[in-house]
Amino acid sequence: MDIDLALKNMPLEDKAGLLCGRSPFSIGGIECKGTDIPVLYIQDGGTGINFEQLFQDREEGETEGFSAEEIRRVITLFYRTGELTAHENILREKISRRLSEIKGNITSAPGCYPPGILLGATWDPVTVHEVSCALGMEAQAYKIGVLLGTPNCNLLRDPRNGRFFEGYSEDPCLAKTLAPQMCKGVEEAGVASNAKHFACNNLEINRVGIDEKIPERAVEELYLPAFRECAAVSSVFMSAYVSVNGTRCTENKWLLKDVLRDRWGFDGTVVTDWAACTGRAGDSLAAGNDLFMPGPWDHTDIVAAVKDGRVSEERLDEACRRILRLIDRHSCVPLPDGFTDEEYVARGRKAAYDAACEGIVMLINRDGVFPLKQGGTVVFFGKSKGRFRDFGTGSAQVFTDRTTVLPEELSGIPGFENIAFDDFEAFKNGAVAVVIETMDSSEGADRADLKLSDETRGILSKLIQERGTGKICLILNTPGPVELGSFKDGLDGLFAVFYPGMEGGRAMADILTGRVNPSGHLPVTFPERLEDVPSFLCYPDSFSCVYGEGIYAGYRGYQKRRIAPAFPFGFGLSYSRFEILAMTSKVNGGKVCNTVTVKNAGPVPGKVTLQIYSHKVSPDVPRPENELRTFGKFFLEAGETRQAEMSFDASELMYYDADRGSFLLEEGAYELRCGLSCEEFAASSVIRIDDGSPELKCGISWPCGRIAQHPEFEEALKKDVEAHGDSYGLYLSDCIYMPFKPVSEIYPGASGYEGFIAACNGFVHE
Repeated sequence: MDIDLALKNMPLEDKAGLLCGRSPFSIGGIECKGTDIPVLYIQDGGTGINFEQLFQDREEGETEGFSAEEIRRVITLFYRTGELTAHENILREKISRRLSEIKGNITSAPGCYPPGILLGATWDPVTVHEVSCALGMEAQAYKIGVLLGTPNCNLLRDPRNGRFFEGYSEDPCLAKTLAPQMCKGVEEAGVASNAKHFACNNLEINRVGIDEKIPERAVEELYLPAFRECAAVSSVFMSAYVSVNGTRCTENKWLLKDVLRDRWGFDGTVVTDWAACTGRAGDSLAAGNDLFMPGPWDHTDIVAAVKDGRVSEERLDEACRRILRLIDRHSCVPLPDGFTDEEYVARGRKAAYDAACEGIVMLINRDGVFPLKQGGTVVFFGKSKGRFRDFGTGSAQVFTDRTTVLPEELSGIPGFENIAFDDFEAFKNGAVAVVIETMDSSEGADRADLKLSDETRGILSKLIQERGTGKICLILNTPGPVELGSFKDGLDGLFAVFYPGMEGGRAMADILTGRVNPSGHLPVTFPERLEDVPSFLCYPDSFSCVYGEGIYAGYRGYQKRRIAPAFPFGFGLSYSRFEILAMTSKVNGGKVCNTVTVKNAGPVPGKVTLQIYSHKVSPDVPRPENELRTFGKFFLEAGETRQAEMSFDASELMYYDADRGSFLLEEGAYELRCGLSCEEFAASSVIRIDDGSPELKCGISWPCGRIAQHPEFEEALKKDVEAHGDSYGLYLSDCIYMPFKPVSEIYPGASGYEGFIAACNGFVHE
């Protein structure tokens, strides 16, 4: 496409129309003098193809004569034809023919992949990248040019969030390491990835219009890092529904221009979340949004904004150029020539299976109940009959016939054929009871609480009371943490599978039987009770939400308040037993290099996830007790000892100073702690930073209240003040009434206090 020619020949009305979408999930498709602009399809696909959106945009009249309820049923039950009426099957056949035109020789159903929380539990960038490549393949098959939600970068702040399952972690280090890998695989397929929702879309309650009051330090340290890393590799950013500190994200110049464009250098397209632009489109365009969805969006105000000067023609052309470039690059990226349906199925299956195996977390394994012993009986309890919910509802939903079912997969493994359902007698006589707690979760609504369902509570109560020689295993097929209460002590086994995707049943069967050694670790904290969550008292009851916990979200808040969780961030068990034997650290050229000696002291090979946290010794400003800085997942044979190398930039030790508007590095000692969770440290080392930020150096930038804690500095200051003819009384007064005022503000000529400065230069941070 000749973008320059297209822009030259486009009148103002057409340019404004280009920014406003063609249909709910497509853009372009415009005839322009000298240049035909093709259609680009955009839709959700972070866990696979969203059929509802696909059909909504491409049905082309097939649904005429069918009710809205019939259309919904056909979409939802597309691969369960026996549940459709004869009339509904007529529509299904029409849609099937349309799908064949789109997919060509790909005849199988779409794949369903694990969402962000399970990918976060893998603690493995390679696995996330593999899933991303599979999602790129899915988009190619369905002729989709932009795959939304690849990734959802929002921090997992509060487990009540209806979209909690879509995010990667409560920790910015883990999230910012994994999220870009989701972008990379999609982009490698020639499909545009999309980082959303920018920014701080951490709850679903009142999400359209809610104003989030967030301390600037928390925004910079916690809520932006994952987006920052994705800005370098993603083609599309999505602005969020919410407002941050009084300004809608769709009109937030600080977010969209100052941070995203100017600070991070993002040169891709910014699209609104669907119907997120609730103000004037022209104002949103001026702030930094390029594309308004869903189409067709009313472009009247964009035209008016250009005419009345709210938006320059240069800004309009800039947005058009980005959209045309997006269409040109991604409008139709087909599968490779000769790519078969068999390859499509195999690649998707492997990616989904590997992710589930790497991400399923074993939380309890009392007395080594697992792996299961051959020849025993497994009894599944509950109405789910051992079937997992593979996905969450809303944008992330995927309808497919390619799911795997745990009891079927388990019975297919030699030695584990003895499967029963709701058989209390078999359980009491030594069988292993498996109870699956399945919860739905969806965008648009938050969870009311973290409690187990009444059905599961009733089943567990009866099993615990009548256990005999039976063993009890609970599998959490949930969007995030749940409260276990007193049931926790009655369980012999506990697994978190979250929403495991289409291969969850097979992966879980292989883990239960020991064919796969579990290696997932929690990307979030599991609280004992909802009231322990750091954001508990900050849940909104209106269209305003104060992030009162500040920088103490997630495990940072539990540790600061000395509240013990049910299971800490980073926790996960294995059939192996890993021992961290030693750790050394050094600062080298701006890098903090760490060597950890670890041993697999268990009887089977396995993967260990080593986590290194920093702890500032004697901090000058409030800091979390521990902050994740780097991690690595390593395979060890049984009995093997190896040295694992992990490093991070020394700049990661900085904190954000809201008064100065920048990240600053404190001098002094930092203890680095290595463990298998944020509460389970086995080795540590200490490094020193002797060349911190100039703004923090002892001297005239220090507040007078802090100088007063050092009599030798105070005496030197007094001599210089009096020698320069200044009033020492100003200092004494400010020490009482304004101890936060820096010496340089009290005395504008303080840069000439040579004796005081010389005395301060000898200060050594602990």
